[in-house]
Amino acid sequence: MQRAAAHPLEGEEADEIRTDRLVLRKARPDDLDQLHAIFTDAETMAHWSTPPHKTLKESRDWLQSMIEGSGMARADYIIEKDGEVLGKVGPFKLPELGVLVRRDQWGQGIGFEAMSAIIAYLRERSFPYLVADIDPANKASVRLFEKLGFAQSGYKKNAMLYDGKPVDSVYMRKEL
Repeated sequence: MQRAAAHPLEGEEADEIRTDRLVLRKARPDDLDQLHAIFTDAETMAHWSTPPHKTLKESRDWLQSMIEGSGMARADYIIEKDGEVLGKVGPFKLPELGVLVRRDQWGQGIGFEAMSAIIAYLRERSFPYLVADIDPANKASVRLFEKLGFAQSGYKKNAMLYDGKPVDSVYMRKEL
């Protein structure tokens, strides 16, 4: 997978991005309980980069790192609908980004709507391209990124260990 060199992004960082149904906003300390419920759900976390969180401290530390992130390189947002936290969307480290949606919201277009908004936001700031690193067993995520216009740019067998087990990666890329 190709990684971007530091790229200056244009424009101000948005505290909030709105879509028809969603508010993408910066993380807050009071998101902890709702995020912890997502991060401890084994099915939701089955294809994430880390296993489900075992402790509230693990989720608190993760949330704190999201809150403390700054600048466009940390354009990471909470997905909210009607005051409920549905997940998160944004870059792991630009140009790599992803989305995590609460399991009871799967199949409702939440990931597509949130990702479309983030892609438009980054395009407006002159970012040249985006990439995703996806577990190929996560067929829904592969389909989502294809629907968003990403194309496969690579594949690596045993790319990482997930909970002690080797997992492959399919790399996808979208020119902006």
